[in-house]
Amino acid sequence: MGIKNWFGGDKKKEAFREEAKEALTKVTPGKVEELIRAAKRHEVENPGDDKTQLRRDVFNKAAGAVRAQGHLSSREIEELGKIQKFLALRDDQVERTKWDLAKLRTLTEIRKGKLPAVPANSAALRGVQLVPGETAHYAVQVEVLDRASMGGQAGVPVKWSTSYAINSAKAHSIPEEGNKEMGEGYLFITNKRLFFKGESRAAAVEYSPKANFFLYRDGIRLERNVGNTLLKYKSKSDETAEIVGELLSALMR
Repeated sequence: MGIKNWFGGDKKKEAFREEAKEALTKVTPGKVEELIRAAKRHEVENPGDDKTQLRRDVFNKAAGAVRAQGHLSSREIEELGKIQKFLALRDDQVERTKWDLAKLRTLTEIRKGKLPAVPANSAALRGVQLVPGETAHYAVQVEVLDRASMGGQAGVPVKWSTSYAINSAKAHSIPEEGNKEMGEGYLFITNKRLFFKGESRAAAVEYSPKANFFLYRDGIRLERNVGNTLLKYKSKSDETAEIVGELLSALMR
């Protein structure tokens, strides 16, 4: 391999990558055909033999365009699959991106009124006792924190029978300092309550007009008579906060 290829300096491939990224600012049917034509124009015989990181950058450009619009259609999923195949990227090479896209798809379905369900054989549900008629719609790993006062960082209140304002939680973050670590576990959002199960403890809060839940981009706060319980998502995806906000809005009625 020549030195210029080793350092990603091949001018033809570089020009192709830039044109590909420009073409993928919007994901619509026929994008792969555009990429094929661009490769031919720049005399790139096999875009799949480029460095993995550079090919991943092109794919992430397409995925980023879809995430920016806040929803993901079946047609876009199909087109992204074709783009991934064209770039010769394995699933494990774009694992984080595909994970984020899966969350966006879940969010899209929730906004259409199609609520997800945690599979009965999910490891998260192991040892969890649901009440009769209860369905677990979502599960997320959390870190449990205890905090006396929020000091003006209240988060977004979840109000009974009120729609969630899209992206409203993204402007709020759980404070980093002054929290007491209390362990970790799974937070479940069911059709009846918020339910937490850790290694040595479990707790639940039923939905009602008096329930005090507050949303952040990285977690949810449960206000107690004295102090606050913070459940910080171990997932770093922004879609997690949106999923939680939309689900609670749909269920707290």
